[in-house]
Amino acid sequence: MENYAEAAEAASLLGLAVERLRAVPFGTVVTVGEGEPHARLVQHLAVEEDGTVWVGASPRSRKVADVRRDPRVAYAVEDRDAFGYVTAQADAEIVDDPRERARRWEEGLAAFFPAGPHGDDFVLLRLVPYRVEVMDFARGVHPDPYGLVPAVIERTADGRWARRPAQRD
Repeated sequence: MENYAEAAEAASLLGLAVERLRAVPFGTVVTVGEGEPHARLVQHLAVEEDGTVWVGASPRSRKVADVRRDPRVAYAVEDRDAFGYVTAQADAEIVDDPRERARRWEEGLAAFFPAGPHGDDFVLLRLVPYRVEVMDFARGVHPDPYGLVPAVIERTADGRWARRPAQRD
């Protein structure tokens, strides 16, 4: 069982990751499709306290097709002001619930989805992270002396977050 200090550190890192994700509205989502990684720039619509990220998509898009084949994704944002980044490895879920689509809708999406949140060309991707990497030089979240290895947290089997050692591969 992890101790209180380790749990507090994991919670602090998750809080920083959520703060960074919310501050930077655009990120890169990477899916796996037909054996190749596919990366594309997206604007996320919301970030929940547990790090879950919501992205709008067309059900006919390559990213949705990729998620149908393999729900494992990565999502990354860069915060140049903090000289840092957040990368989340996540399980993606396609959400087509009309109430959820309306709840997450932003008017700026109408240019891409003219029929709005209730049209047949708009779904949501819910990215539920299981591993998060954080690097933030402005706040000293990096190994000394600037080892360029991020701080890492992972979701445990019981849903809590735990600090994990970062490793160079």
